[in-house]
Amino acid sequence: MSQSHPKSDSSLPEKNLTGILLLKKPGKEENPLHWYSSKIAGVPFILRNLLTLQRVGIKTLAVFYEDSNADLQKSFDKILMDSRLSEKIVWLPNILKLKEWIQNKPSPLYIFNGSFLYDKKKLFTLIHSEPNNINEAVIPINPDSLENLLIKTASEPSNLKPEAPSGFPLYVPGSHELQIQKLEDFKALHEAQLRKSGLSHDSPITRMLSRPVSRFLTRILVNTPVTPNQITLISFFVGLISAFLFSQVGYANSVIAAILLVISTWIDGVDGEIARVKFMETDIGKKLDIYCDNIIHFLVFTAIGCGIYLKTGEVIFLYLGTLAGLGSLLSFFLLSPVLLEKRSPGKQLFHISEPELAEKFANRDFIHFLLLVALIDQLKVFIMIAAIGSNIFAGYLLYSRTIKSKAT
Repeated sequence: MSQSHPKSDSSLPEKNLTGILLLKKPGKEENPLHWYSSKIAGVPFILRNLLTLQRVGIKTLAVFYEDSNADLQKSFDKILMDSRLSEKIVWLPNILKLKEWIQNKPSPLYIFNGSFLYDKKKLFTLIHSEPNNINEAVIPINPDSLENLLIKTASEPSNLKPEAPSGFPLYVPGSHELQIQKLEDFKALHEAQLRKSGLSHDSPITRMLSRPVSRFLTRILVNTPVTPNQITLISFFVGLISAFLFSQVGYANSVIAAILLVISTWIDGVDGEIARVKFMETDIGKKLDIYCDNIIHFLVFTAIGCGIYLKTGEVIFLYLGTLAGLGSLLSFFLLSPVLLEKRSPGKQLFHISEPELAEKFANRDFIHFLLLVALIDQLKVFIMIAAIGSNIFAGYLLYSRTIKSKAT
């Protein structure tokens, strides 16, 4: 389970936020269109910043580029029509249009330097902090000195000093490690974005055994048209083949099945990484990923029981496989409000926090253990542990939910 979905507009604080992305001229030998359309982790530089700004709650956005012309604007318009942008972007071709646009916009209005790549988490924290914290991190701009200040902002953002009290447009400095000054910086930030594509709750086993492989695959696919949902379906198909082989008799079938299940897990990590770095998270993608994962878990457990039964003739393993699969499905059913729905942070159905339970359930480290067990031909032990463990977990969820319901 690896895809995440973005915060909905309803989960953001109620603020009427407006922003301007200021594009500076690149080096004399650089074409501005080529510069700002260069891709970082599969997304053009300018588009990545605009998507970041919209995701943190800045819905009314304009792009300013000095000395703009009709041909350049037309070329940029193709990028700015991207379907991932939730609102239309206004293009401001000169300083007069910029001042006119600012006059008609309510406070707060933020100005961002397009020479920097803005970090979504840091920017969200800044924009939605208490006013005192915001004032310490941004620079007020006097509209009367906007033209000169914009030129300074484009070239020397670190030298700016506050020129106006609160209530005026606010310049948000970028982080120097995320500034792009030469072509090599694009490659460095591309790699940095891929390194951040994992999940904060990744287990040590996932970080060591799964993420290196999934990131390798992500590097190959990030600049292709392949979508996260297509990757999810590929992972699902590989998982189906694995389940089928587990149901067959023979040591080789079991080992190949376990290897395919590990490969399915690696691929399953790619869909979320692509979705996160390319701003392609969707509720549908999240649900598809979760449903596919849990269908495969059910089929693998029942298939292992079936395969052992066909090999030994001991009907108990049919029951154990079915029991393990049903325990997995029951756990999914009980956690589905957490996994599939948008809930406010204060609401809990269980005794411990919902995120903790969801992380435990989403963990697929058992698949690496399954490969080890298949290699030493001890699937009997695995299915017994799975039958007991999955139902103990489901029982705990049911008990905890009952206790929580009585308490409320």
